[in-house]
Amino acid sequence: MEPRYDHAKYEADIYALWEKSGAFTPKVIRGKKPFTIIMPPPNASDPLHIGHAREISTQDILIRYHRMKGEPTLWLPGADHAGIETQYIFEKKLKEKGKSRFDYDRGTLYKMIWDYVQENTGLMETQLRKIGASCDWTRFRFTLDPDIVKIVYKTFKKLYDDGLVYRGERIINYCPRCGTAFSQLEVNYLERDDPLYFLDYGSVIVATTRPETIFADVAVAVNPKDPKNSKTIGKTATIPLIHREIPIIEDSLVDPSFGSGALKVTPGHDATDFEIGIKHKLSAISVIDKEGRMTSVPSKYTGMAAEIARKEVVKDLEEAQKIKRVEAIHHTVGVCYRDKGLIEPMLSKQWFLKVTPLVKPSLEAIKKRGVVFTAKKFEKIAIHWLKNLKDWNVSRQIVWGIRIPAWRCDKCLEWTITDGKPPKNCRSCNHEKLTQDSDTFDTWFSSGQWPFATLMTTQKGDFEYFYPTTVINPSYDILPFWVIRMIMLGLFVTNKAPFEVVLLHGLVRDKYGVKISPRAMSSIRSKSLKNTVLTH
Repeated sequence: MEPRYDHAKYEADIYALWEKSGAFTPKVIRGKKPFTIIMPPPNASDPLHIGHAREISTQDILIRYHRMKGEPTLWLPGADHAGIETQYIFEKKLKEKGKSRFDYDRGTLYKMIWDYVQENTGLMETQLRKIGASCDWTRFRFTLDPDIVKIVYKTFKKLYDDGLVYRGERIINYCPRCGTAFSQLEVNYLERDDPLYFLDYGSVIVATTRPETIFADVAVAVNPKDPKNSKTIGKTATIPLIHREIPIIEDSLVDPSFGSGALKVTPGHDATDFEIGIKHKLSAISVIDKEGRMTSVPSKYTGMAAEIARKEVVKDLEEAQKIKRVEAIHHTVGVCYRDKGLIEPMLSKQWFLKVTPLVKPSLEAIKKRGVVFTAKKFEKIAIHWLKNLKDWNVSRQIVWGIRIPAWRCDKCLEWTITDGKPPKNCRSCNHEKLTQDSDTFDTWFSSGQWPFATLMTTQKGDFEYFYPTTVINPSYDILPFWVIRMIMLGLFVTNKAPFEVVLLHGLVRDKYGVKISPRAMSSIRSKSLKNTVLTH
């Protein structure tokens, strides 16, 4: 007997026999309730790692157990194109070759990423077979499969027709390095210390951590109940360095205990200021562009990166004796969930999904146990997120993904939304020349439809028999990104919750406590840890 078992000699052949026998492909038995798991589709951008092995093991145990019980058991595998994550990784590979995405036209770049993903997806399938995942390969799906894309388009059109989609100019979370907007859920927050500058605006002192945006100020706001500043309401303030007069207004959103109690209102670069601006019908000025550089400012600062401009503006404010004092402030700042760099709140026109009408039935499904969380704490977290969601920015300024089926009329500038097919003419003026929007969908918009989109596009009758699915088993960190969105969109499209049970698992972490990932980033060291333990 050999001293130890050599899995490489035998397991590939054993798995091939299992697969060839059809043991992983369930038979539909009418009248008998199936057991179904839709595999959370791994990202197509990287090989699998030990974290995936941990997740797959749990699902495989459940699947094999119910299969041995004689139940019709489906475990549907798939892969996610992963939008910005995949393009971000691919751009890093281009950078290593001295290239960037700007060196290629849209079609060429998309094809290059597609080829990279296909190669990696093949490796991922091999890895899943090597670890013995008993999933049904005859039903394998990819989020960019043409029939999946058709489902995504159909959903978007239905949302639009129901008045739940609009194109609007609002403050969005923008990453100048990734070159795209992000939704509310994709911004991470880090605690750090920053200087809080108390600036002389003539009749009032204003405290800010972002003096480089003073050029975009349109008002100063104070809380009407603030005794130290209420007497300034109705007067004017003067923006230092450019000497522009702006009104002093009252608004209850201002926190009188923060800083000086007076808020510089910059609707073009802050979400709260934007709300104040809408309420008081103020204009919005943008002074930072999509590359993170200063624009529409005095020539001295034009073209500077915002963080460099901040230092220059502070220096000039000091020389003009407009800084009354500086205090250290411990606060949270928004950073890109990909590269951990600062997020720039920015005024931009995007496609938004109204979430309030989708939240109500989702909360009802959880309340009435139509969706059961095995851990009560995660149910509470899901409810918290649902109750605090804001309209979802579903458009991304990237090439890799599903292009938004929106066409703009060159004549009247109105938009026409379709189910994917180019319109023959404008719905408003009948003009025949239209241009498709260059934006793509947020990857979570398509993956949020995964349970019903997969089963609607596999074998005939699959959706009717296997939907709603039984268990969803992702890691807890994508509860707000994916799980609640699957519930929202599943209920909207099918009138049924997409799964009965939410079984969330923990993360495999390294010695620093950081999640195992090919792109793991330390918030302390702000650099890649390369902590992946691959499954092969």
